[in-house]
Amino acid sequence: MIEFIEYQYLLITIVATLSFIITVSNLRFLDSLGGSTNFVNSQTRNVKVSVLIPARNEESNIGQCLGALINQDYGNLEILILDDHSADRTADLIQEFSGLDGRIKRLVGSELPLGWTGKNWACHQLAEKASGEVLLFVDADTILSGEAVSAAVTHFMNSDADLLAVMPRRIGDCVVEKLIFPFIDWAAFCWMPMKRAHKSQNPHLSATFGQFMLFKRDAYHAVGGHLAIRENPLDDIELGRGIKKRGLKWILLEGSNSVQVLPYRGNTDAFMSVSRSVFPFFSNRFNIVGLLQVFVILGLLSTLLLSLAFLPLFTVATKVMSYRQEMGVLAVSTLTIAMVAIPWMVVCLKFNRSPLTVLFYPLSISLIVVVGIHSMLTYGRGITSWKDRRILSPPQ
Repeated sequence: MIEFIEYQYLLITIVATLSFIITVSNLRFLDSLGGSTNFVNSQTRNVKVSVLIPARNEESNIGQCLGALINQDYGNLEILILDDHSADRTADLIQEFSGLDGRIKRLVGSELPLGWTGKNWACHQLAEKASGEVLLFVDADTILSGEAVSAAVTHFMNSDADLLAVMPRRIGDCVVEKLIFPFIDWAAFCWMPMKRAHKSQNPHLSATFGQFMLFKRDAYHAVGGHLAIRENPLDDIELGRGIKKRGLKWILLEGSNSVQVLPYRGNTDAFMSVSRSVFPFFSNRFNIVGLLQVFVILGLLSTLLLSLAFLPLFTVATKVMSYRQEMGVLAVSTLTIAMVAIPWMVVCLKFNRSPLTVLFYPLSISLIVVVGIHSMLTYGRGITSWKDRRILSPPQ
């Protein structure tokens, strides 16, 4: 038992050190979208960009999204919004903006076929109607800065990328968002070495965010587009992995000042949104084999994360209060806490979050473990849903 605890200490110290090193590296090697507009030449300006937005019951968000798009400093745009059978004022708002700007066109979604998730079907229909050389998928709850499209297209053309994705800033209003969003930032920024990821063709060494995905049209169709992943609810991650599997060029930029995501409608919506993404992140097999795979991965990862969050803190607390203080163990535990806390502080500052968020990282980790368990259980029972639609049947 003592040897097991010693190995556990050693493992989490190594893990914390690795995260710290990756964070320092990414501060140097992860470019910012806001820093990409060194020049915008006439050739870049001539590239037609199709902005594609799936929208279902988005009356609280779509106005801000479209308002930001019509104020882009990049002129050669078409803006297609697919109204996916909204039951609120989404369609009326799109029509109002269409009257203000002729580049905006509202499409009416067809009935959802069997074997498709709603968003994938909406994006597939949008891509079929798009006429641009470049396809930019944007979520309806996303707000772009005025130069975001021109910055992205410039970087995209200069780097000859096939897919350019942007890590957005998520605005958190409720408790769940304020705890989970920093974890997502930490997991993406502090665990994936970007210099290596941009050179590697390993599909799992990637992170693609659906709020901003800029594709070469040919590359999108080369990987099969949304048709190839029609059943998978995690379209962004799967499309990014598909680009790498085909040997195409994937790029990720940090966009905290250029791409912002509006908050959800409360704690329940935020919890359910993250939950529906956890299971498919770890497995694209929606069957018993996939369920067992996710069970094992989540079990190991949850143990590691909870140990990382609590074991060093517990050790420091007990050793400080102990009459027999083991200075070596105390020093290593304190150093481990620092190497976890510093990367959290980095992402909080980079993504405009309160520095006090760092104090709550054990709660953030605990909550994401609960979300992961919920995701596995709901997918296992076939009751995962979003936007009033069931996502998948129970695994067979």
